[in-house]
Amino acid sequence: MTPAGHRLPRSILDDLAKGQGGSAAIELLRAAQHSKNLMLIRALVVLTHRVDHPDRAAVEAAYRMVGGLTRDQRRAAWGHPPVAAWAFGTASLLRRGGRAAAYPGLLAAVAAAAAVRARADADLDVPLDPATPGRLDLPGLGTLRVDPTATRARVRCAGGRAEVRCAGERIEIGYDHVPDHRWRPFPELRATHGGLSLRLLLDTGTWRHVPMTVEVGAHPIAGPVSDPGRWLHRLRGAWRLLTDEHRAVAEELAAALCALVPLAAPRAGVRSGTFHHGFGSVAMSLPPDARSTAVTLAHEIQHLKLAALTDLFPLVEPGPEESFYAPWRPDPRPLDGLLHGAYAHLGVAGFWRRQRLVEHDRAARHHAEVEFARWTRAAGETVQVLTAQPRLTTVGRCLVDGMAPVLDRWAREPVTPDAAAEAGQLLAAHRARWDRERAGARPA
Repeated sequence: MTPAGHRLPRSILDDLAKGQGGSAAIELLRAAQHSKNLMLIRALVVLTHRVDHPDRAAVEAAYRMVGGLTRDQRRAAWGHPPVAAWAFGTASLLRRGGRAAAYPGLLAAVAAAAAVRARADADLDVPLDPATPGRLDLPGLGTLRVDPTATRARVRCAGGRAEVRCAGERIEIGYDHVPDHRWRPFPELRATHGGLSLRLLLDTGTWRHVPMTVEVGAHPIAGPVSDPGRWLHRLRGAWRLLTDEHRAVAEELAAALCALVPLAAPRAGVRSGTFHHGFGSVAMSLPPDARSTAVTLAHEIQHLKLAALTDLFPLVEPGPEESFYAPWRPDPRPLDGLLHGAYAHLGVAGFWRRQRLVEHDRAARHHAEVEFARWTRAAGETVQVLTAQPRLTTVGRCLVDGMAPVLDRWAREPVTPDAAAEAGQLLAAHRARWDRERAGARPA
């Protein structure tokens, strides 16, 4: 039987091009990502067999076990964002001959976690990752400390609990097991307001198994979150703001996100990112306040949508290496990176466009107007550059043609002269700094 392909209606593509899309677009993109994850997991199993990896038997048993669960349970297991990212990176390693660096045995831990969640019976051999000795990470559940010399664990699941046998010990864990010095469930953040809920799992353990080839190296992941209360406070404040004043963005976030990756704090500001192959996740350092959290989420949901769209349609044709100035980065960007940045900052400009109308404090309102003017102009000028690029595909050009009139309309909306002047100064200073650094980098 040939499975049906995925179709994206033109009306949804047009909405996405304007920076919108809503939950309908998110669900279509999520369905396509699910198909991608199924192919990745199957490829991983085949490649493990082909290279005769030591984890082969455990991987094949885990694959069969999850295959016996319901469709929704399988989707939850394979679609957990760090599992999807790990599957892509591990399959890539195995395909390129990186057998020694690959850890396909995590699939057995994925199966064990899925069995606990499904309250299913299972008896699984779980290879332990030599790169993280002394720990058994169960994706989506938590981390169990084990003997650091152990290389394998036996996990027997029944009734929503698991008995782990490792290095002569027996340890029982489950959803209702009280955390202790051995077992640490992954924290979960929940925010509900205005009839919308956001649930984010802080599964730092599983992300550590994602190969470095999947951009994780560019995002310094923080250690286990010892005080999730600080994150919860920021998230709930941001969620109130988003659901009250940025409803369309909140609806997309509620439909798309299920995992938060805490990042190490930078010297200043907020560090954030989205993993292309980890649909449903957002990475960020702890923001200083609710407003910063909200705008970061509004920024990253744009990246998430565009990353998923590029798995369906190429946006840029292959061609010579080119780099372009981006008003939001200190480094030159390739054409696809420039398109991503413009799309993300369309979302940022839209956030501040709405936010300036609800700020009561004069300084906060001025800041919102500056940010609106700054990023509207930055994204608009970048879209003009993109419009002139012959390497855009039909879908890529549709996106650029959709962004242009939105940004042009916003650029004509009035802001105070002081805000317009400050926005212009910030943009000019960024460009001057970029020009100086490029001039200094040229050989004499």
